[in-house]
Amino acid sequence: MRKTGNNQYLKKMNQSTVLELIRTNEGISRIELAEKTGLSATAISAIVKSLLKDRYIEEIGEGKSSGGRKPTMLKIKPDSYYSFGFDVDVKFIYTILVDITGKVIYEKKYETDSVLGPDETVDRISDIYSSMIQNLKIRPECVLGVGLSIPGLIDIHTKKIILAPNMGWNDVSIQDKLREKLSTTVYIENESMCSAICESWLGICRGTEDFICINIESGIGSGIFVRGMIYRGSTGSAGEVGHIPVPGNALRCKCGKKGCLEAVASVNAMVAKYRESSEFSEDSMSGMDDGDIFGHMINNARNGEIHSLRIFQDAAVSLGQVIGYLINAFNPQQIVLGKKFTQFSDLVLEIIRYEASRTALTYPAHNCRILASSFGENSSALGAAIIPVRKLFGY
Repeated sequence: MRKTGNNQYLKKMNQSTVLELIRTNEGISRIELAEKTGLSATAISAIVKSLLKDRYIEEIGEGKSSGGRKPTMLKIKPDSYYSFGFDVDVKFIYTILVDITGKVIYEKKYETDSVLGPDETVDRISDIYSSMIQNLKIRPECVLGVGLSIPGLIDIHTKKIILAPNMGWNDVSIQDKLREKLSTTVYIENESMCSAICESWLGICRGTEDFICINIESGIGSGIFVRGMIYRGSTGSAGEVGHIPVPGNALRCKCGKKGCLEAVASVNAMVAKYRESSEFSEDSMSGMDDGDIFGHMINNARNGEIHSLRIFQDAAVSLGQVIGYLINAFNPQQIVLGKKFTQFSDLVLEIIRYEASRTALTYPAHNCRILASSFGENSSALGAAIIPVRKLFGY
């Protein structure tokens, strides 16, 4: 429980604390709020009155009485405010609209013909946002904000995108441009951290304080939670697991280094390896992009085609080794693998678990669950949409 107080300086924090209690205890009374926060009945009454006026919460009838008058119960009002999430990656923008509870109202994946530049990305997001506002009849004053997921290294102080190698972006600032275009608050976050936020708020890591979420996409990254809080490191680059070197790998990564996990276990790396194999036929796969080829590889592997299966298995060995290092370094309760990984998890999850247990110390490995995410490609967009909602609740 966050610390609370009664003076004006702590008013905002007290309101967020009360709102969070109502969110996590649907059907809670004013008396219970006072007991859980330590605030006076008068203070709780004033906060609840303000939240009702602003339509963040609603009254839902009477609860059971322990003697005397029955209490009026409170819950979050779902259709009051909304939040947008945009996940920008190589050749697509995934967008999601959620309500104040995190329920998905609308989602769509917009394919792009090529990798978008920063200015093109701002323009495309602005067009999508305006279209959604109009078509879904969302009042701009009911928008909490926009979360933007980027597959790259972001400076936590300036919010500048230092490096997004798979996008070809270097030293880029787009947050202020987007804010000006959309006329709302814009939050920018690393793609894997957005997925970790999604897992923490809505997924299999709810109630888990120490976990790591690893995304397998065109690149590989991770979001880390320690003691229930986002762990960023000193400049915000914590979680770049795709650039941990793995044994026996001398391939050049897009970051410029050699031996990175991303160079052997990302979707791009696995497709590149398949293209070099005798199983790949330019004629039979004419017109197929990397996403189509990757789907073809998954189907082949499930049908017993040895070369495709071997590519996934080799990637799994490297993933498992790096996960073992992470278990030793962070001692997490859970490690969740998501995004494209969910499409082929059945082929490799046991290999990853075995390699991780072989690499990590026995005790922390035994106490860490390695799981596939329950979300698919939408986890980063969903996590991005949750960021403005989390801010409302004091996170």
